Amino acid sequence: DVRFNKILGLEPGGFSHLHHLRSLLLNDNHLKALQSGVFRGLRRLKYLHVNEIHHIEPEVFSHMPRLERLYLHNNRLKNIPSGSFAGMPRLRKLRLDSNALICDCSLLWMVRMLAAHDEMSVAATCYEPESVTGTSLAAMTEKDFKCRESILPDNGGDHPEFETEPEDVTVNFGEDAMFTCVATGEPAPEIVWLRDSAEIPVETTRYEILNNGTLMVHDADETDIGVFESQVAKLDQRLMRFDCVANGKPKPHISWFFNGERILLSDRMSIHHNGSIVIEYVEETDAGSYTFKPSFDTYPKNLTVPIGENAEFLCSARGVPKPVLSWYRDTLPLLPGDNVEISDDHRRLTILDVSDDDDAIYHCRAENTEGYVEKSGILKIVPPRIVLKPEDTDAYKETTVQMPCEVEAEPPAAIEWRKDGARITVENRFRITIIGSLIINNVSITDTGRYECTVFNDYGRDTASVFLTVKDRKLPGDAYVNIALTQATRDIDQAISRTVDSIFNNKSTKVDLNDLYRITRFPNAPAREVARAAEIYERTLDKIKDYTNAGMTITSVEPFNYQHILSNQHLEVIAQLSGCVAHRESLDCSDMCFHSRYRTIDGSCNNFAHPTWGSSLSGFRRILFPIYENGFSQPVGWNKDRKYNGYKLPASRLVSNTVITTTDISEDVKITHMAMQWGQWLDHDLDHALPSVSSETWDGVDCKKTCAYAAPCFPIEVPENDTRITNRRCIDFIRTSAVCGSGVTSVLFGAMQPREQINQLTSFIDASQVYGFEKAVAEDLRDLTNDNGLLRVGATFPGRKPLLPTTGLNGMDCRRNLDESTRSCFVAGDIRANEQIGLVAFHTIWMREHNRVALKLKSINPFWDGDKVYQEARKVLGAEIQFITYTQWLPIILGPEGKQLLGEYKEYNPNINPSVSNVFATAALRFGHSMINPILHRYDENFETIPEGHLQLRYAFFSPWRLVDEGGVDPLIRGMFTTPAKLKTPTQNLNSELTEKLFYSTHAVALDLAAINIQRSRDHGIPPYNKFRQFCNMSEVKNFDDLAGEISEKSVRDKLKELYGSVDNIDVWVGGILEDQVEGGKVGPLFRCLLLEQFARLRDGDRFWYENPSVFEAEQLRQIKETSLARILCDNGDNIDTIGENVFLLPEVQDGMVSCDDLPSIDFRYWADCENCEEETVRAKRRARRDLADAEQEQDLARLATLENTQQDLSLTVQMLKKRIEYLEENCKMDTADTFKFQ
Repeated sequence: DVRFNKILGLEPGGFSHLHHLRSLLLNDNHLKALQSGVFRGLRRLKYLHVNEIHHIEPEVFSHMPRLERLYLHNNRLKNIPSGSFAGMPRLRKLRLDSNALICDCSLLWMVRMLAAHDEMSVAATCYEPESVTGTSLAAMTEKDFKCRESILPDNGGDHPEFETEPEDVTVNFGEDAMFTCVATGEPAPEIVWLRDSAEIPVETTRYEILNNGTLMVHDADETDIGVFESQVAKLDQRLMRFDCVANGKPKPHISWFFNGERILLSDRMSIHHNGSIVIEYVEETDAGSYTFKPSFDTYPKNLTVPIGENAEFLCSARGVPKPVLSWYRDTLPLLPGDNVEISDDHRRLTILDVSDDDDAIYHCRAENTEGYVEKSGILKIVPPRIVLKPEDTDAYKETTVQMPCEVEAEPPAAIEWRKDGARITVENRFRITIIGSLIINNVSITDTGRYECTVFNDYGRDTASVFLTVKDRKLPGDAYVNIALTQATRDIDQAISRTVDSIFNNKSTKVDLNDLYRITRFPNAPAREVARAAEIYERTLDKIKDYTNAGMTITSVEPFNYQHILSNQHLEVIAQLSGCVAHRESLDCSDMCFHSRYRTIDGSCNNFAHPTWGSSLSGFRRILFPIYENGFSQPVGWNKDRKYNGYKLPASRLVSNTVITTTDISEDVKITHMAMQWGQWLDHDLDHALPSVSSETWDGVDCKKTCAYAAPCFPIEVPENDTRITNRRCIDFIRTSAVCGSGVTSVLFGAMQPREQINQLTSFIDASQVYGFEKAVAEDLRDLTNDNGLLRVGATFPGRKPLLPTTGLNGMDCRRNLDESTRSCFVAGDIRANEQIGLVAFHTIWMREHNRVALKLKSINPFWDGDKVYQEARKVLGAEIQFITYTQWLPIILGPEGKQLLGEYKEYNPNINPSVSNVFATAALRFGHSMINPILHRYDENFETIPEGHLQLRYAFFSPWRLVDEGGVDPLIRGMFTTPAKLKTPTQNLNSELTEKLFYSTHAVALDLAAINIQRSRDHGIPPYNKFRQFCNMSEVKNFDDLAGEISEKSVRDKLKELYGSVDNIDVWVGGILEDQVEGGKVGPLFRCLLLEQFARLRDGDRFWYENPSVFEAEQLRQIKETSLARILCDNGDNIDTIGENVFLLPEVQDGMVSCDDLPSIDFRYWADCENCEEETVRAKRRARRDLADAEQEQDLARLATLENTQQDLSLTVQMLKKRIEYLEENCKMDTADTFKFQ
């Protein structure tokens, strides 16, 4: 599929190596012709689509015995060469419609072919001659063609016809121009060429008429510009043709005159659709003057020219008789002189050294005996103009001043500011905005003076000046700092305390599922400190604003700015006391012994130049500038009456009910439910927006008990007549926390920055959901009772492997009620581990995988300490997840074209920021919600349903006890790799278990996942769908019908129009999830674009990417590439022995299921280390061996490969035995008589 490209031509034989190609789509390119041999070798090709074609050569489609469908519609074909479709026995569908086919005798062969192949479906409509215009070629017979009939009783013969007519030609100066004209007839006709209605003199050396009638114009220059016409005649009888081409909207009507009288059409005289008149069987009485009014070939264009430059207008016209050209300025005739030149037979007007006086309308008039026509061009000389000038301004010390200087200019003008005559450089406190305003931060008394704004471009300049007076005074807000900070700290800490108490100290025996949901997402202590600092800072500023406004006696009409009421020193005090500057401290990446080998737990120091890129507890990355209602912090929709593009935004719940939720479920025919589960697993490795530290307003109102918008509460409005929710006006929703230095708190750092949310996790694919994102969590998960580098494990039941560890006595309680289970929650690297039972199974599998790898490494290297074993095993697990994601999962999601766009890994690029983008976390990666089935299937070792049955999704949330009491991890894993995922269709997006019954049990209002996704994108200030279409270079859409290319279902587009009113209002997650999936993929084009943008950064911007040569040795990397998710499930399940080789694909679309013993696995002998050798020496020796091997000849490598592998395996085995014996000798007390040494 190479559609929608800019292919200009195809070389013969270009596809000859693609012997198995079945379908070739070439439409929407710029192909003009197809040469014979272009499709040579495509013997298995079934389908071929092309367009933009003017000409095809004979036999271009020959030798394609399997071609069944050939689409040549919407081209510019007029003639089809005889025999073009020969040698195509299986051709069944041929489209030639929407071509200007000339159905004359040259197409008689095709009518005969169609009559002999009645099984062929053909779409072709005649355009000429007029007698058959609109007739289907398939309906015509030989009788409809009058070919080779005698037209002269005396002489006989055929009247002359054009077989190939000349076409417009554009050439460079000095090149040859060729006009092709081929005519047929009996006897052979004569071809005569004319230029601008006058016969070309053949005696000139620059014009040459070839034997076949082709006209060559040698060394073309501007004097050759014009209209060339060909006339054809028999030797004894002439056929005359005069061309007349006119353009316009609507298309103009053309009339011809003979000796001053309008010509009446007859059998001998006809006017073609292009305006040309043809006279057949010329008689003496036809001699005379044939005329038509002038028409323009080239006419003046509007010009904008700098003062002092030259302006040039061109004009050329045709007509019979040849028209005379003249020029006018406005209404007066224009003659050469002064700065006016008229040349090239009046076809060129040049205005020299233009000035303001030359700003006028210039007319070109073409006139002959039949009348005249005029065309005009406007010459504009427009200097730049300042439309918003600054005025004299007073300001106070340490505030910020903005002086406007808005300019209108075309082309854009440069802007320069000066103070007291000295040019101002943009640095430190001085900044010039994109519209030209000068901003001075932290003004001082020395900034008093005269400021001048100058704008200039090639057309001129303009200036404006202003006097700035800086005064010294105390700002009103400074007096309220202490009391406001004290009250803000008290409010925030009390709200946090109440929230923690209600979540973790709830003594009720029946826990609300909403509380469980909050528990799994509530920030731990370090994360709370980051969010708490920003909240205290913002709350303090709000209180100072309230105090200041209460004490003011006047009302300001200007936008509120905290720097107008607070000095920079007091802003700094608030920041220090709130803790808002603590997280911006520089990181220490100096321990190169560690940082060069291993990742930090929190992701810092991956990039030495930018150590916080991708680290935990840092802000998300923005692809597009966020959209907040007040410009920097309030989500869109905060003011319910505000209109966007003329319409109010629909409630998130209303959008979910109308276009997202479905009760109809279709099964995917290709992928398994495992593909969905891997998406959630991967998401929990990459991002977790830090929730608010409080579930109450700062005034103490529980967000569950209010429908008002009061930070941090942002409830989801329930529409009237909601089919489920009738007893509440809203669904509670809490905003995520902001990072210090964004939103309101950005005033501390010198410029107002939009609110940015915090990613708790590292952005890298580093198995942080296994190990945690901070040191305290990682240490808590480790088994430090031994030196084996293991992770802690929980209970082990008969016939099963260890489970995850559980929370202690003081940990959170996951019980729904005592009747269900008394078991505790599990503990893993991600706080959301218990959220869904399938996720618990995955956490268990990968905890076991770490311990399996660690034990393997320890057995090979018994002298390694626990830290090294832990770090090396952690490095292997991260590589396994990276490899599985990019080679096994992403190709299924992105499709073949997406995989090609992602490309292969080349090298680490330290200039790429790998941090997760806000839209990726909030919208794009949430595509997986459309793949979730309403039932989790569970199978035993015989692939029969377990006694407890399958599990409805509503019962899968916060029920980790089911992993213990209902069969362990195996039944869930088997269900994932044998059960189809939910198929996303235009009208089946999220199943109703997610929108109507999410956490429904014991919860007053069940949540709605789709509405949460929409509300979250508004909370985060994510720009709408159409903005990201522009970022992804998708087609421009102005109305809802323009979306048909991506959202094909008209009923869905109609619902979107009813909801949003404007295409510019569609939420990005809604637009992305409703798009049709790309071919071979599971996302639409927008989400594919956003996923590609992020996954390329995660790979290329990660110094520890598994393919980076500095991470693994070559032998180790080859072993990493042997892994698969199927192998890991086999190794770590309780008793999984049969599995699909690719667990993301249904068994029936691959070679069924295979034994686990047949799957390749990692050979950890390549991690064998030397206890007493310097590591660099070992590496040097290995590099030397590789260099030596690379120098060998290819035939030597092939001959020695088997022997070398055998020797290497034996050497590794012997080395391992040596180490084990040495280890035993050092640690065991043996009698001398019993001591033995390895010989």
